[in-house]
Amino acid sequence: MTKPFDPKVFRLGYIALECADLERTRDHYVETLGMTEMARGHDGEVYLSLGADHHNIVLRPAAQKALVHQGYQLKPHHTVAEVARDVQALGLKATIKTDSQPGVAELVEVEAPGGVMFQLFNEIAMPCPGWKETGASILRLGHLAVISAEAEKLFQFYTDFLGFAYTDDIAGVARFITCNRDHHVVNVVGLPDNRVHHIAFELKASAFHVSACDALRRAGVDQLWGPARHTAGHNIAGYHYDPNKVMIEFYTEMDVFVPELGIQEPRPWHEINPLKPRSWPLENMNAWGAPFEFNFVTG
Repeated sequence: MTKPFDPKVFRLGYIALECADLERTRDHYVETLGMTEMARGHDGEVYLSLGADHHNIVLRPAAQKALVHQGYQLKPHHTVAEVARDVQALGLKATIKTDSQPGVAELVEVEAPGGVMFQLFNEIAMPCPGWKETGASILRLGHLAVISAEAEKLFQFYTDFLGFAYTDDIAGVARFITCNRDHHVVNVVGLPDNRVHHIAFELKASAFHVSACDALRRAGVDQLWGPARHTAGHNIAGYHYDPNKVMIEFYTEMDVFVPELGIQEPRPWHEINPLKPRSWPLENMNAWGAPFEFNFVTG
């Protein structure tokens, strides 16, 4: 019997990154991507909003880049206290924090396999500063790709504990999973390393890829690849590095997962309809044939 799709969380709320050049990285997200600075923390961290939530990206000064934590919003019937008890029952460390950051009154911080830090919360303030018409004009935070030397254990934490569903993989190296109807909210990449691979923002529409690329060009930022259409997820995607050398993806037209049917909602550009979760070969990540001129797996 297929396991019912009932994840504990329903969206990726925010990502926190450490960066060596805080102000230059902050300017990239605010001036080039179009985010809004909402607050500064006691340790110099910067809280940035896309347009509704208090923050979607947190930048923290450090000697080198690192993924600090990823924050997910719990479904209303899962409380922070209950989740903390369930995490501890797994033998993992869980710490309940109150007022540890602006906009989030209570959360549970979890150290998952591979040292990957999660923050799980019920509510985040929504001051709604609004979406900018300048820069790339990104719409929302869509997904995160994480490289882990303990990818199998991390994958099981996402799927077995948080309830994510598998939707695709690339050569068994990168596995796509979701907690909602997006094709993927997380991509777990199994390599002998522990770091962020890329973070992805959805644009308002596919036509905005042009203005986003123009905004990057005006800022002196080169495209790494794309825009072009992927196979796994079928999103139209383009990639660049932020000043901290974190890979950023802009995307549109992501596949829509239908958990009740176990398929991606049919689209005319799918190779097969109905399209069920499958393994794509490493050389077949791009539906349009554009060559990859950088190592996409390692980033």
